[in-house]
Order: sequence, then structure tokens, then C-alpha cells
Amino acid sequence: MAEQSVIRGAWWWRTARLMMVPLWATWQLLISVRWAIGLIAFLALAGLLGVIVPQVPANVRGDALAEVQWLAVQEGRFGFLTDPMNRLGFFEVFHARWFIYALGLLAVSLAVWVVSYFPSIWRAITRPRKRVNDAYFASARHRFDYATPAAGSGLESVLRRQRYTVERYQEGDTTYLFADRFQFAQLATFATHVAVVVLLAGGLVSWFSGFSNGMMIAEGSTGPVFPLTHPNQMQVELVDAVGLFSPEGRALDYRSDLVIYQGGEEVKRCTTTVNSPCSYKGYRFHQAAYFGNGADVQVRDLASGNVIYRETITLSSTLPSPRVVVRDGDGTVLLDEALVLTDILSTDEFVYYGTLVTLPDDRVISIGARRAAEDERWQLAVFEPGEGEEAVRLVLSEGESASAGGLEFVYSGLQSVPAVFVSDLPLPPGLPAGAGSGQVLVEMSNVVYGTGTASEGTAVAPAVGSGPPELTIIGLQPQAVSLRPGESVEIGGYEYSFLGQREFAGIQVKKDRSDYLIWVGTALLITGLVVTFWVPRRRLWARITPTRTYLAGQAGHLIRLDREMEDLARQEGATLDEAEGQGKDD
Repeated sequence: MAEQSVIRGAWWWRTARLMMVPLWATWQLLISVRWAIGLIAFLALAGLLGVIVPQVPANVRGDALAEVQWLAVQEGRFGFLTDPMNRLGFFEVFHARWFIYALGLLAVSLAVWVVSYFPSIWRAITRPRKRVNDAYFASARHRFDYATPAAGSGLESVLRRQRYTVERYQEGDTTYLFADRFQFAQLATFATHVAVVVLLAGGLVSWFSGFSNGMMIAEGSTGPVFPLTHPNQMQVELVDAVGLFSPEGRALDYRSDLVIYQGGEEVKRCTTTVNSPCSYKGYRFHQAAYFGNGADVQVRDLASGNVIYRETITLSSTLPSPRVVVRDGDGTVLLDEALVLTDILSTDEFVYYGTLVTLPDDRVISIGARRAAEDERWQLAVFEPGEGEEAVRLVLSEGESASAGGLEFVYSGLQSVPAVFVSDLPLPPGLPAGAGSGQVLVEMSNVVYGTGTASEGTAVAPAVGSGPPELTIIGLQPQAVSLRPGESVEIGGYEYSFLGQREFAGIQVKKDRSDYLIWVGTALLITGLVVTFWVPRRRLWARITPTRTYLAGQAGHLIRLDREMEDLARQEGATLDEAEGQGKDD
């Protein structure tokens, strides 16, 4: 039995050794400097690839249709390589799994290095070598020697005054000293490596478990935080969005009043800003954007009384709005307005926006802004229907004036009005042929925002006149429709209402469990760097004979230890000449 037990034990030992071989090889690979350099080089090249190759925009990522359209654009640049590049993740390098796994391998490699080398670092700190042989004083990288002062050596006292921990050893007439200063500063290198591990771990935790969702919400509207089928769905209502601006148009403050709902019940009411997010159950609601040009439009079917359309339209584009002054022959001002242009004519050669203006004497003039395809300047085009010699035909540049047909026209300046083409606005039933093309142009004038309530501030110069905002809709009927807040118009059985100007807030919802890891990693990194550069460890060995004192030391490459040795000699009263001192500064 004993012999069988010995054989069985030997078999288990051989098996364990065979199993340890690949583990030991893996361990040695992970602590290899070449392995770490290879990983870092790979990540650097991947980062360069992510800079050179276009990356999928954040607002496109996750939207299958938008991604297909974006990739279709890239085919014009990369051709048949587009699909392979997409499969390899070249268009989203920093979100690709292979990039994340490489970061993870680097974190593991650094962690293994820390575990592997910490015992030796700790021994060097707590159990340093306190005695060296006499030959070391002649071969050390940092060394210095000088004549021992006639009154006896005072080096030990000088070292203690310099905050060195000193140990003394006596051998006959020779005294040996070991001095250590900032011994725990050697942990700084260890701390910086740990910091990198923690920061990489924080990035991995954020990638695998973090949540981020951006929402653009109009005042009075709500938006879901998660996909619609999420079991813990939350809704965010924007009660009020505020953007404050200086008279010069510089942003002073953005903030939003929010109400958070969960399970159909209000769970929190708060105000969020860019730097002070609103928090609920670990989710942070940041103010990420502000937009003031929104129009709340409603369409109601008069036959049924049902609201068939209710939307806050984002007027994200602009159209020219020339300010025109018209005077008669006596100098009387007949018109002084920034015009809202409702007629559009576009060709390959020029773009024209115009409108008909009726003067007090019922004289009708067509005034518009035109721009050649290759020119960025808008010119004022004035045209009066008719063939008479007195009919007005003028083209003016900004700031110019001219007279024609007994009238003086001044193109005093160019402003702009928020505008957008809307494709889903319901058109009136039985719309006459040619009255609309399926797309409706919406413009909003008298737009002023930047105070607690839209259109009550003066931070942004109004595009047209003064007073409340005015919504102009082109494409519902042959003539443009203009509405002020609260006004409605009935066209073809539909009632179109302008409920008022609305502001938008961009709300970024985040939940990131890696926050504390990032803070800890940053603190470790800064601490390690400060200690490394400001209080590096110094170790000195001294051999003091009645006639001569020999110093040798170790310190970081940034320390001029030889000069410090010379200064120590001067402080103890030694007389030095140029020939003394064998130290060197590399």
C-alpha cells in the first residue's frame, strides 16, 4: 500500500508540474517588457487608424438604417474595401471588441507585473542593503570623496538634519554609515503602474456596463430614457429650457427644469445644468445642448375634431431676411422692414427667395434675395410687374441704395430667420394642383430667446421687427400663411394652429459604475508622478576614516546626487579643492 501511495503521489506531482508549465509560460509572457511594448504599439496603431479612418458618428451608432446610409457614403471613398473594413470594426475602432480586448490584455499584463515585482520592491524599501564592500566606493555611479575634517566627521549629524534615516557601523578606526531618505517614495513607480491598471479597468467597466443616451426634448414634451420595451423604463419631461446670453450673444448659462417619471409616477423634480447634473438611482441627467428655435404646431381635423398632428418643429436651418427701406419722392418712408421671403426659385446658376410687398398706395413690388451659385453674397433683387418705363428693375448689394420708378430703395442689411422644410406636416384635403409639393416650408420671425420665457429677452437680435414670434407656413395654399402664438387658420377642412415658440434641451443620461475607479486611478497617477519628480528616494553609503571620507549613493536619473554629496561635505566643514571628488553626473 505504501508503495502504491508513493506512485500515486509521484503521478499527481508530475501532472501538477505539467499543468504549471503553460501557466508559468503565460505568466512570464505577461510580465515581459517586449509583450507590453507590443501591446502598447498595437493600441497606438489602432488609435492612429481611428483618427485617419472616418468613424461612425455617435448619433448614427445603434441606428441600423442610419448606419447603412452612412456606410453607403463611405463606399465612394473606400469602394469594395468598405464592407471588409466595417466587419473588422475599422469604422468604430474605439468601440470594437478587439480594441477593448487589447486594452483588457494590457490591464492584465500590468496587473501581473505589479503582483510579480511588488515583493522585490517592498524588500528594497523595508530591507535595503545597508553595507557595501570597500570596492563599491571606487566604482559606484554616484561617488565622492574628500579629506575628513581635522575636528572629526560630522557627516552623521548633517545627514540627520537633511531628513535622512541613518544607521552607523564601527570597525576599528573606520566608521560606516547607511543613510536613506524618502524610502517609501520608491512605491511611486508601483503606484503609477497600479493607476494605469485602475484606469484601464475603469474604461472596461464603463464599456461593458455603462449606459449613455442622448435625448433632444422640447418644452412640454417627454422622452423615454431606455428602449420602449425596457422593464425599468423612465420618462423625462422638460418643463422649461433656459439659455441666457450676453448682449453680444455669448452664452452665460444653460439649464433645464426636469420631471422624471417611472412606472407612470413622478419620482423626481429637479434642475440640471452642464456642470451640475440631476441624479436619480445612479443615473445622471446632464444638460448637453440648448436650442431655442422650436415651433409648437398642431393640426386638427375639423370634421372629427381629432388632433391628427402635434409636433414641436425644430427650425434648424435659416433663410435670408433682407432689411429694406423704401421712400417716395418726398422722402416719406413707405417701408422699413426685414422681410420674410416666401417664394423660392432655384436653378444651377442661382438661388432666389422673394416675396410680394404692397406699398401704402397699393403699388405691388416683388423684393427678394438672390445669390449666384459660386458666390456667397446675397444681393437684393427688386422687380415691379409690368412693362412700363417706370417699372422698377434693381439689383443692389448690401449697403447700396438706388432710385427707380419714383421710389428710393435701400438695402440696409441682411439678417436671417429660422426655417425648415417639413415633409410630414398634413396637407389640406383637396389641395389645388401646384399649391404644394409635399414639403412645407416653415419660417419663424421675431425670434428672441435667452431669458426664462421664450421671446421675452433681447439677447439675440430679432430677425424681423418686434413683438411676438410669427410663424409663416408656405405650401398649404397658394398664399403663405402667417400665424402668431395662439392663432389658427382653417384650410380645406383642417385647422392649423401655432401654439407658440418652444425651446429644446439636449439631455444626456448616463450611468457609469467606473466613476470611482477613474477618480482613484487619477489620484494614484498624480500622486505617483508628484512623488517621482519631487521626492525621489536617495540612498547613501559612507566610509569614514581618520584621514578621508568616501561617499557612494543611488538615486533616480533626475537627481544630481554628486552635487548633493559635495554639499553635504561642505556642510560638515570639509575643505574641498578642485582636484577632490570622484563623482560624476551623467
